[in-house]
Amino acid sequence: MPAVQDDEWVVAESYPVKDMEEKGVTPEWLVGKWLDVAEDMALIPENNVRLFEENGVCRVEVSTYLMECMRGF
Repeated sequence: MPAVQDDEWVVAESYPVKDMEEKGVTPEWLVGKWLDVAEDMALIPENNVRLFEENGVCRVEVSTYLMECMRGF
């Protein structure tokens, strides 16, 4: 599979880190959940999931390929 282009990413989940910490959820756990989903969909997890933490917000982005699989396309 060719590399995912910059315009082929969508936000899967986004939460304030403070809210996550209060619930005992880490950014690593959240991205791990999506890495498992990518693997279950027979996609290379590291090529289809990425994590950003900026301005107190944790954001998981997934490739459009993974999102299409999740939507049943």
